[in-house]
Amino acid sequence: MSAQNTPQVRTLDEYGRIVRRRWPWIAVILPTVLVSAILYAYLWPPLYRASGTLMLEPSALPQAMVPTIGGRALSDELEAREQLELLRRRVMSDEALQGIAQRVDPAPRDRSLTLAERAARIKQGTSLEAVDPVTMEPAKHSSAFSVHYDDRDPQVAKAIVDELLQLFVTYNQRMRADRANEAYRFLADRSKEIEAEMATMEVQLATFKARYGDALPDAMDRNQIGVDRVQRDLDVVTQQIVAAQERESLLAVQLESVSPSLATRTGDWRAELSKLRGELAIAEQKYTAEHPDVRRLRRAVAEMAAQGFASDAAVATAADNPEYLRARSQLDGVRRELGTLRVREGRLRGELAGYLRNVATAPTVERDYVRLARAYESAQRRYQDVQDKLKAASLSQGLEEEARGERFTLIREAYTPRQPHSPNRAGVILLGLVLGVLLAVLAAVVVDSGDPTVRGTDDLEATFGRMPMGVVPPIPNPGDLRRKRLYLGSMAGAYGLAVAAIVAAVTIAA
Repeated sequence: MSAQNTPQVRTLDEYGRIVRRRWPWIAVILPTVLVSAILYAYLWPPLYRASGTLMLEPSALPQAMVPTIGGRALSDELEAREQLELLRRRVMSDEALQGIAQRVDPAPRDRSLTLAERAARIKQGTSLEAVDPVTMEPAKHSSAFSVHYDDRDPQVAKAIVDELLQLFVTYNQRMRADRANEAYRFLADRSKEIEAEMATMEVQLATFKARYGDALPDAMDRNQIGVDRVQRDLDVVTQQIVAAQERESLLAVQLESVSPSLATRTGDWRAELSKLRGELAIAEQKYTAEHPDVRRLRRAVAEMAAQGFASDAAVATAADNPEYLRARSQLDGVRRELGTLRVREGRLRGELAGYLRNVATAPTVERDYVRLARAYESAQRRYQDVQDKLKAASLSQGLEEEARGERFTLIREAYTPRQPHSPNRAGVILLGLVLGVLLAVLAAVVVDSGDPTVRGTDDLEATFGRMPMGVVPPIPNPGDLRRKRLYLGSMAGAYGLAVAAIVAAVTIAA
């Protein structure tokens, strides 16, 4: 016969036989693990958890009517855990927790702890959790959150949670009021800055208008109309000057041909002067300006004119010729009119030059003016925007001072816990039972796999490949029965001690 080494797959029936063969291992391991779990569940110092729930209640007035500042729900912008941790760090400052530790001692049995250490214990035992405001179940994104505190004394846990809830409510009110006041002060300061900036711009605009008032964009049409009007007036005046000059020439010629006095011959010296001028003109055509004849005739013309005018001036005082007097009066009138026209011409040319200068400088002036005007309009818009925000901030400030804005509202008060939160006794015992069963079955299988003993017909058939001809059942002898009774007695005693220990632990825990 040859041994068969083919590996076999165990069936459930085989595992059942293994459990029956190795029951002492199971009888020892399973109760040991289960009793250890029970003792841990009842002898480990319990922690009681007190909890209260707050919710961020919206403003009493619509947001569109009175915008509020600061404060927001636990939204999708950040994970709720990160928001709650940030809120916890802001609210639960060392100073605030030390104040709570002075009112409620978190470690009344330990007098050696300092106030800072007691505050640190409160911080360590506190946790926040976002919850659904209706079901109170954990929720990832919610406007409500629970404040938990774990302590060995349920009364202390409840008292500290009450203090923490009040701390959160007070902090939220103070924080929102401070933010509203800070926003109002910031907007008021900003409004003053823009007012000062606008005052400076107004001075700049006034100075600019005083300097370039007639060249501003809104004066372009007026300048163009002025150019056209002055040009027309200048043309008329020019025509009038030409006409006056012609009349002046005619009257001067007429006056030269009339004698001032009735007794004086008419135009003796003037005839001579005309003759000399004619000779001078002929000589200038023939000779250069430095020719002796030209120079002599020029001196003769000048001397004749000076003598004639002098004689006329002497005679004019005694002029009695009516024709001469009329011509001289008309000539004086024409000359006065000509002087008036030339003064008006000068004034019109000055006005025209001013209008043309305004038109020429208008593009540059317009660019600078538009820049100043645009900056001023921008400042006005910013000022109006700040004024609107300042009004909203003032309303929000009053709303926060009256605690009618968004605020934390207590939707579930803290209560004194009756059952410990940690450890979870039912869970620990169930875990011990499952772990004990697994360890016991695993130990039985491992021990049985390492035992080379041949048991039963199946082992014989697997070893020799043949069925046995007969089977002799085991026949216990007195020694086997005595060892079995001793083993069972020891197990019973151990079970009894385990039960007594469990009863004692439960009694102590109760």
